[in-house]
Amino acid sequence: MEKDKTIFDFLGNVFCMYGITTALLILFALLFGDSAKEISGMFWLGNEGIPLEVLAEFLLTSFLITGIQYLFFSEKVFRHMSVNWRTICMLGSILIVTSLAIWRFAWFPINMWQPWVYFLLSFLISVAISIGVMYLKTKAEDRRLKEGLERMQKKWKEEETGEEE
Repeated sequence: MEKDKTIFDFLGNVFCMYGITTALLILFALLFGDSAKEISGMFWLGNEGIPLEVLAEFLLTSFLITGIQYLFFSEKVFRHMSVNWRTICMLGSILIVTSLAIWRFAWFPINMWQPWVYFLLSFLISVAISIGVMYLKTKAEDRRLKEGLERMQKKWKEEETGEEE
């Protein structure tokens, strides 16, 4: 059973996501800002920085995406849906919310196909990295639990036989 999430867990996830996306936004601004400042509201300062309203928009989007994650992995709301379907629906919802943010905040022109391709590629790469990290985390936790179980079984066996090594 998973522990109940608190507002601090939620805020920690929001600001973790916000920090990562802001760091990536800074990197993109440094690399592509001057060439993108004519077509993207995110980069109108070029490689000199990120507009404050864009940072606020990213913060709002981070809140929304974290809310979606908590909603889809809440045992109270989607308890009868498999983890795979929850993940697929969550990713679809995140893609929709982010696309709406792109449109609403004019992060890039919605009628240009190239920014959409880059957005979708970065989304897919992020998903792949997240899946890889979760796989490695699960594998490490499984190994740790297996080792703990083996230690407990050894201890129980020693207690049953009255032996100690």
